[in-house]
Amino acid sequence: MKALIKLHLKENLRKNSFIIFGILGGLITLITLSSVTFTTNAPGANSDYAQYGYQWTFLGIIASLAGVTLSMGTMAKHREGNSIDLLKLHGLSLKNQYASLSLGNILVSLLMALIMAVGMVINILVKEPSISIGGFFVALILYLIPTIIIPLEVSLLSLIFPSAVTALLGVFLILLGSIRGTLELMVGNMGGAFGNISGILLKLVPPISSFSQLARDFFFGDFTNWNGLFSSMLYLWILIGVSWVVLKVVERREG
Repeated sequence: MKALIKLHLKENLRKNSFIIFGILGGLITLITLSSVTFTTNAPGANSDYAQYGYQWTFLGIIASLAGVTLSMGTMAKHREGNSIDLLKLHGLSLKNQYASLSLGNILVSLLMALIMAVGMVINILVKEPSISIGGFFVALILYLIPTIIIPLEVSLLSLIFPSAVTALLGVFLILLGSIRGTLELMVGNMGGAFGNISGILLKLVPPISSFSQLARDFFFGDFTNWNGLFSSMLYLWILIGVSWVVLKVVERREG
């Protein structure tokens, strides 16, 4: 598995999409160096709390989109080649092959997300907001978690759908996930059967907005939402379990 993961990482690091998002991370760095800030007419929006909150959210969405771009064609490319049978002969089952590729997608997406966070680090060094080092690292971890979730979901979707459809579904999940908190409030006020069903369906959407809010809260040492942290992390653990089941089912079907 390690050899396949390393090979997958090397191939992705040479992709044009990786270079493009790397340049985007550099542009974010230049923007922060020039002291450009997010502005809005909302009361208190120019405070550090609002500005860094917007930046965590923005970086999380862009990093998730990068994860879609880097992951959407991996499984199709692997299936088209002759490596599946060769790897089987060397004792690597189909399930482990797909698991290795999924893990490779996650790792390269995490690397991209870290590159894109350089702008945030430079922003912190320049502006010196009132934060703790521990709070920053916890916020960084929470910012990276959607970059684990999205590539994993895209990897699973690509086992079922063509690359183009997978990409569209991935972007759709990111859009819904970035406003999931707002959607849950709206659905909660509906009531009735439609509201209940919609609420259940929203549980399937990645909690990107929750992780962005949690990252901001830890960043400033204002964290109190244990329920939000637990439910968001539970989504990740359930997804990992479901992924393993899906890979076993796919292995049986294709084996």
